[in-house]
Amino acid sequence: MRIRNVLACGLAIGLFQPLVLRATDLFRMSWRGTSYTTGANGQVTARPFSERDFVQKVATDNGIDARELAFVYRPLSHDTVVVRLSDGWWADAIQMEYNFTDVSNSNQTKVIRQAFLYNDEQGSTPLGSAFGMETARYNSDGGLISDSFHGTFNYSIDGVVYSGSFSTSARVKDNSGS
Repeated sequence: MRIRNVLACGLAIGLFQPLVLRATDLFRMSWRGTSYTTGANGQVTARPFSERDFVQKVATDNGIDARELAFVYRPLSHDTVVVRLSDGWWADAIQMEYNFTDVSNSNQTKVIRQAFLYNDEQGSTPLGSAFGMETARYNSDGGLISDSFHGTFNYSIDGVVYSGSFSTSARVKDNSGS
């Protein structure tokens, strides 16, 4: 009787494991714009920035080679992270999931989203906002095949104003083992 219970438990875990260990959908994201600040001469200065700035900061803060990292969007979480491509380790970048409004079609394949932006350093105070359109394609099992998300953002951190646009591109394989 005891062996049968152990076998039944093992079988149940085996059957449910694929549901629990589902890979995270990741898509490369470009995040490009201009940052504005007051320069040493008292004039407003503008400087270009991109997702590479997020990647470099995470690389520097964690002692990782920036070439091992990518800036990605996670559609199910509505956030962006910098992910290490070899093993799926990640660090938060910009979150959009806490406070947003979606307007979508009936099958959730086209979504217009306005979202407040957050990051870990600023805590629960929004930095600014993003507006974009997301188009998703699903297979017959409900799995995400592709995700296209593009739009604009405006936010400020520590007296610097950032303004620009974003867009997703190719899928990135989740190597986290989940």
